[in-house]
Amino acid sequence: MDFSYKRFCQMTFVDAVEAVERCVRSHGFIVERAHDLQATLASKGFEIQPLRIYELQFASDEPPFTGVDGEFRRCRVQVYVEGDAVFVSAIRSTVLMDAEDDSLACFEEIEHRVAELVDEIAG
Repeated sequence: MDFSYKRFCQMTFVDAVEAVERCVRSHGFIVERAHDLQATLASKGFEIQPLRIYELQFASDEPPFTGVDGEFRRCRVQVYVEGDAVFVSAIRSTVLMDAEDDSLACFEEIEHRVAELVDEIAG
């Protein structure tokens, strides 16, 4: 089973980063933090391909999210360059969580919305 949902982008890295920042709210997320790993590592003398990680929080209190702890509403979306190609990916929440039946719907919904976000960005 794949642990991530990954899509190839037919755009530049900068355009993909801008697409993430433009699209997150329309999918019900807010950006809690953005990490530019390429810049961070460059400041320490390491060179890597462009890599930006976004920590997102799902902002809804509607079902199935009612009563679900904020920690479980978080996810990450990565934009990175591999070779000459740009990718957008996200870790699948249903694969990582050992959810009980009553909270599984929440993880499935978050995963579904993250996949829609990744699809729109890669579009």
